[in-house]
Amino acid sequence: MDSFLPSILNCINEGIVILTEDLRVTYWNPVMEKLTDKKQDDVRNIRIEKALPYLDQNFFHNAVDRVIAGGTPVFFSAAMHRRMISDSHQVNLKMNRVAYNNGVAILLEFIDVTNQFYQISQLRDFVRQLSHLNSQLQQKEKVIEKLAYYDQLTGVANRALFDKFADKYLNLAKQSGLMLGLMFVDVNEFKTINDTYGHNTGDKVMTRVASLLTESTRKNDIVCRYGGDEFIVLMPEISTFNDYRKIVNQIDVNKKRHIVQDGYDISLSLSIGVSFYPDDGETIDELIEKADECMYADKHESRHG
Repeated sequence: MDSFLPSILNCINEGIVILTEDLRVTYWNPVMEKLTDKKQDDVRNIRIEKALPYLDQNFFHNAVDRVIAGGTPVFFSAAMHRRMISDSHQVNLKMNRVAYNNGVAILLEFIDVTNQFYQISQLRDFVRQLSHLNSQLQQKEKVIEKLAYYDQLTGVANRALFDKFADKYLNLAKQSGLMLGLMFVDVNEFKTINDTYGHNTGDKVMTRVASLLTESTRKNDIVCRYGGDEFIVLMPEISTFNDYRKIVNQIDVNKKRHIVQDGYDISLSLSIGVSFYPDDGETIDELIEKADECMYADKHESRHG
């Protein structure tokens, strides 16, 4: 049977090394020759640490002592020991004691996992690329959302986002019993501003109005550009009219003022109308209609006041 042993071991698709008890190489199969570029004749009868210098360490010698003493197999992973046989091959190592006649031999099995490491590396690269792609997609989603829900000129909410939040806030008002305020704001004589100073300056004036409204309202209020020169402000969770007065007072400060834009001294005037759920309507459309009426009354008053 012993005469067949080398032939059998030569067929195993692992690096097989058999050591004497004093760690000298007695067998080194063809797979080991490929993994190490060292022929069996070159390493036979020399100590394993000379054939594989990486193994000349305490972890290996301690493992050998444990295997010889107790016979319990030992395993070393390529993840922990990257260069057990060479820089180009990653291997796992299994170590077993083999008893024969009156002696003991040590069987080393080197399992080549280089391809697995390569595949893991490829997988990590793929995950990184996927993460990067996901990040790009999220950024694009934000851009798309901004295009879909925000006014491109002023940066405040557009009508699509207003519709989305209006129903949400109305339902919250119905559930909580608090008021929902809706403010309709119109920039007076905006066509005259455009005709007098040009559309580019007019656009900047509109952007400043949007900023003024945003700065004057609360964090949860929604400022929306509803039309060319019209804004709507949704004011949820109003407990008393004093909550509303605090907001409108801040806007009133800038309701009529002169601003300097592009070197022009421009007279800016706003007309404001407000409605409240549930006093002025049960639906958003009813609240808009009521606020619009109040805004036009305010506009008429400013023209004839």
